[in-house]
Amino acid sequence: RKYFWFSLVIVCRFYIIFIQHLGLMGVSAESAAEGWAAALSPDEARTAAAYATIELSGLAPFIADLAEAHPEEVEKVVGGEVSAALRVGGDCDYLHVLPSLGQETDSLKRLLAPRLLDELKSRPRDFADDAKGPWRRHLDHVLRVLVEGCGEAERTAAARECAARYEADPAGALAIMWLKGLFRFDAARGAEVLVDGLEDPGDPDVRTRALETFAALFCDPDAVAFEVADPARRAELLGRLVRHAYAFVRREDDQTHVGAYSPDTRDKAQHARERLRNLLLHTPGPAARRVVLELADDDDLAHMADWLRHCNRQQAAADADFAPYGPEDVRALEERLEAPPKDRDGLFDVMMDRLEDLAHDLRHDDFSDRRTVRGIAREAEMQRTLAHRLQGAARGAYAVTREEEVADGNRTDIRLLAAGSGPKAVLEIKITDKWTLTQLERALRDQLVGKYMRHSDGKAGCLLLTWHGGKKSWGLGGRLTFEQLVEHLREKAKVVEVEDPGIRLTVFGLDLTGNGRGDRI
Repeated sequence: RKYFWFSLVIVCRFYIIFIQHLGLMGVSAESAAEGWAAALSPDEARTAAAYATIELSGLAPFIADLAEAHPEEVEKVVGGEVSAALRVGGDCDYLHVLPSLGQETDSLKRLLAPRLLDELKSRPRDFADDAKGPWRRHLDHVLRVLVEGCGEAERTAAARECAARYEADPAGALAIMWLKGLFRFDAARGAEVLVDGLEDPGDPDVRTRALETFAALFCDPDAVAFEVADPARRAELLGRLVRHAYAFVRREDDQTHVGAYSPDTRDKAQHARERLRNLLLHTPGPAARRVVLELADDDDLAHMADWLRHCNRQQAAADADFAPYGPEDVRALEERLEAPPKDRDGLFDVMMDRLEDLAHDLRHDDFSDRRTVRGIAREAEMQRTLAHRLQGAARGAYAVTREEEVADGNRTDIRLLAAGSGPKAVLEIKITDKWTLTQLERALRDQLVGKYMRHSDGKAGCLLLTWHGGKKSWGLGGRLTFEQLVEHLREKAKVVEVEDPGIRLTVFGLDLTGNGRGDRI
């Protein structure tokens, strides 16, 4: 009788598995028809989503169509599976649904990202006590899905949660996983948290934790990508990480191996230290070159000071070189004696060249309409006039757009877009006769830089001032002439450039009075 019931249970289980896979085969066959998912009712969609979860290798392929047509039903079913799996995560070495999500489309990950983020936030602080337990693997899967599926707001919230969890217990079982997640969401914040958490190189416990952390974060093949868009900020953070890496992963403790070997944590930490150093050496820009020279004077890197300076010179030479011209660029250079700009500096130079030509034509051309332009009283009309002239002088180097809406609903005056969807330059136009010195200073820093140049590829800008002769001086007591006003604002622009080396900024003056000393200011 015992064997009978045992056999009956086995048969029933196989029967259930057979029925489930028969249903999966049926839905898979139906999904071959175009528009099949849209024709399903909500109940049918939930049933189909449930069948998708029993696929052996990931979720069934039809889940993408189903999520597009019935997002709420898919989120409820698949998200419910995720929540149920995480509730028993500490008792299971493998949760089928989590690695399966990692193989799915970004749209499905975005659909489930809010639930995953809520699940992370709801975990108690001490929900995992064993660093080698299954939670380490489960948390890694969840964070990877979140990285690929988060929107900007969720990404910020996830980074904040990872930082709080790590800072609450830097030596905890899952501390490294939280820190790795933070680096994936916000590498700059991750670097700051890591450096601030490693204070005393002489403390054995801190040194051990530092070795484990550097090895886990920066040693290939599972190293985090150090993604910081601003080269100056990237160089600063990498410089701090390299200093800490050489302070905690000391050169005198490096291990030497002969022949084949299996790297341990100390070996991986050594490789991580070298990877961070190489990331800094290959970071472009003057800020990185300065940081490398400072590191060459550091006692912990004195043994490679000459090599660092040599690599720095090589990267500086590479930074100074421009991308090779393609066939279209060579043709443009031959026909127009000018190649289309490829980067921020190239577009900035072209913009200033066109403004110089514009100023010269207004002043010296036999058919100059300077008096007509001087009669323009409205800035919107001045924008249209100057945009038309810049468009006429483009010669294929850029395209001109006006009043393009950017962040927070603000609209730029004129934008120059480099040929081939390259960088952008922003021009803000002010008729200076209508503005005070304080207002123009604010227009430079807060309006042009703070609003219109925030976009990652809009890093060249110019405050273009026209003077019609209605106002003779600016500043307290009327100290500044128009020429002095332009020079004063240029000095302000240089200060902004020092504060943010990632931008090119200037001020250009058009004297439309006919009384100035030159053709432009």
